[in-house]
Amino acid sequence: MFKPSVNTLFGRARSEFRQSASVIIAAVIFITLAAVAASFYISQRERQAQQSIAHTIGNERHLSQLQSLLQDAEIGQRGFLLTNDRSYLEPYEVATRAVTGTLDALSEGVSDNSRQDGNVAVLRSMIAQKLSELRQSIARQSEGDNSGALAIMRTGQGKMLMDGVRETLKTMRAAEGRKLAERVSEARSADRRMEMVVFVLALVTAVFAILAIRSTTRRARSAELTRDELLSRLDRRLLAIMAADIAGYSKLMEGDETATLARLQMVRDLIDPIIESHAGTIVTTAGDSVLAAFSSALSAIDCALEIQREMANAHSASHDTERLLFRIGINVGDVVVQNGDVFGDTVNVAARLEAIAEPGGICISRTVRDHVRKQRTLIFDDLGFKQMKNIAQPVSAFRVREHPSQG
Repeated sequence: MFKPSVNTLFGRARSEFRQSASVIIAAVIFITLAAVAASFYISQRERQAQQSIAHTIGNERHLSQLQSLLQDAEIGQRGFLLTNDRSYLEPYEVATRAVTGTLDALSEGVSDNSRQDGNVAVLRSMIAQKLSELRQSIARQSEGDNSGALAIMRTGQGKMLMDGVRETLKTMRAAEGRKLAERVSEARSADRRMEMVVFVLALVTAVFAILAIRSTTRRARSAELTRDELLSRLDRRLLAIMAADIAGYSKLMEGDETATLARLQMVRDLIDPIIESHAGTIVTTAGDSVLAAFSSALSAIDCALEIQREMANAHSASHDTERLLFRIGINVGDVVVQNGDVFGDTVNVAARLEAIAEPGGICISRTVRDHVRKQRTLIFDDLGFKQMKNIAQPVSAFRVREHPSQG
């Protein structure tokens, strides 16, 4: 009858869902890993390019400092020769102390550019000769030999050395400028590669998003067709209807919508297979509510009891404010099937019984109790007759509890 059809059709729908979900999950993982790897690689290259640019700029700074120091040394020497006042030697002394360190820093900085090796050697030689020329003239002046000091200057060797230093520095600046241009180009290329990777990943993500939406739509249509196929076979017959919803769902959504939706999805993943295992058909779902049809009251009550047990186990370690508790109502009777949905007082009474059930509890009609009490050892607490909205006659309601011996 009903049970083989449910198992076959729902098994097929579940298989299709798992296949689609596996493909989508694999695609998402691949895209994520590709994005992380590409971003890491390109960011490393970009960081290296920026460091190289900063390094080249530092070399240019050393070149400028070196020229400035030599000029300061020459100014200090000339001031002393003209005035014989040793206070004029202060710029010379500061410069000569700093020249060696600056030259070493420059030499180390340009070591990554083989074209600069010869320039550094020439520069180091000319600077050594220039400083020697300055020291000799200062020494003659200090000994009182002003004419001898001036004679050293008049040889023109100092000017020739200084012109050579300036020309070498100019050559080195040009080489560093070319190197800087290359590194700026590399940095821009890295930026363009990053933009391209971001664009490609965004495009791939969009494609997979479209595929996921299409797959989800197909699954929804398949589920709808499965439901309609099942319910169309029911026509008008005696069925057990189970209505369930989560107690305090609206308040939970106000508190933390994202977390509540995530927990709701986990709950659905838990209870949907339980309904299926008891030969139930999920007729409709709306937010936190579920309406399911069963071929017998016994299947419905067994399903409801298992749902409440599994829900209690699943939330045993959760804080009270984080628990999702179902209220379940069950009724049995004649129902009408039309366009894949179920209608009639049987359905309405099940919904009203669910509304008066306690969170985590089950409320049934007398008809359901009469169907199951001889086949299951359960405790039925009589709640009396309940007047229910849009139901003409009061309904005899019972709260169902498992017998302690079954706990």
